Amino acid sequence: MMGENGKAMSGPPLGELRGVSKEFLEADGRRLHVLDSVDLQIYEGEWLAVLGQSGCGKSTMLRCLLGLVEPSRGEVWSAGRRLDGIREDAALVFQTFALFPWLTVEQNIAVGVAAKGMDARARQAAVWRVVRLIGLEHYHAAYPGDLSGGMRQRVGIARALVSAPDLLCLDEAFSELDVLTAENLREDVMRLWQGKGGPIKSVLMVTHTLEEAVEAATRICVLFPHPGRVGLVLDNSLPYPRDTRSPEFRELVAVIHDAITSCALPDRRAGSVPVGGSGKVLEKNMRGGGLESIPCVPVGQILGLLSALSDEPAGANIYDLSDELGREFGGTLALVQAAEMLGFVKTPKDEVVLTELGRALLDGGLESRRHLFGDQLRRLPLFRWALAEIKATGPIEVARLVHEIARAHPYEKAERVFETMVAWGRFGGILNLDRDGLYIMQPRDLRGVWGGMDERSDDSE
Repeated sequence: MMGENGKAMSGPPLGELRGVSKEFLEADGRRLHVLDSVDLQIYEGEWLAVLGQSGCGKSTMLRCLLGLVEPSRGEVWSAGRRLDGIREDAALVFQTFALFPWLTVEQNIAVGVAAKGMDARARQAAVWRVVRLIGLEHYHAAYPGDLSGGMRQRVGIARALVSAPDLLCLDEAFSELDVLTAENLREDVMRLWQGKGGPIKSVLMVTHTLEEAVEAATRICVLFPHPGRVGLVLDNSLPYPRDTRSPEFRELVAVIHDAITSCALPDRRAGSVPVGGSGKVLEKNMRGGGLESIPCVPVGQILGLLSALSDEPAGANIYDLSDELGREFGGTLALVQAAEMLGFVKTPKDEVVLTELGRALLDGGLESRRHLFGDQLRRLPLFRWALAEIKATGPIEVARLVHEIARAHPYEKAERVFETMVAWGRFGGILNLDRDGLYIMQPRDLRGVWGGMDERSDDSE
């Protein structure tokens, strides 16, 4: 088998996850299930991109593959052998620059071969080879504090390449850079990967940007969240260099876009969703019981989403909304999911459309917004349950409520869901929190809530 860049893709996988699951033990003793039975391979010569919402376990999966994190269950293999310890033939470039500020560029790069046992001459030759490859000739004596963000990330990539790794791993390595700098640096890495006899054999890139994945990768894996699991794997046979405006490029972006949104938007949680002209069908694996969770997003951001839609009577594409709001795709999905649960938007196909209720919320004053928001909260199972419990037994203790959320949704951060529930309940004027627990808000509480107070006021109005 040949990769799209002409490199051979034969023999056993360069890296492989076999039924890998990962759980982390929380401070309160609960187990957070991050990955569930992940099977994935990366072969020599390919560029594999891993996409998914925030919190779906992309980085944890990458660290398992590198031996930096030990799976709870399953096996990690490297070049046909079970991995024991940390992979020595791989290098990782982080999202942040992670440079030593007291070392020069040249010295920072040399850290990448510090454990290789090279003599001084061989080490210097290796460092200068990547200095020239990455375009750092005029900066070798500079310190990180004197460099731009793009140049600092170039140093991070050079440090990864200096050890001539078989596998280069990019953990959202371009996400902290401005669009133009990220594009230029990504193209430089692609050029090095495509070059015959170059320093990069294979690339595993974790990203939340759909277009970045389609532009660079030969194969794309989409992880579904809660817990992270492989939802879709697509071959990308578009020829290089790829035209981001071509119909074929946009079609593949749309396929991946549909795969991700199919497991996130409320009105698409049942049945199957087509994922492209091949006739393949993506079966959704939705989780959760009767005590339905809520997305952990602030009320202000929901209102910002509705405001962005107010000038789009025909609706807006979710991907375009991400660009307009300046948010990553997964974050926009969470906002849309929250707004649709509350009835403020609807999502026909891939469009997000403001409903009459959503427009009424935007057009109303503060008091009107509070009443309308509260009315919609009363329709949500989590709030219905809490209101009924409080009426029956009095305030709900925080520990009990967090426990109930964790039991119904063991794959989510129960504390964050609880905090979001309190914030939404306060905004809607239906729930509040004090030292006794969660209780039904009274009219006299509103002054304290709008003033930012956290506890119930004893003053009556």
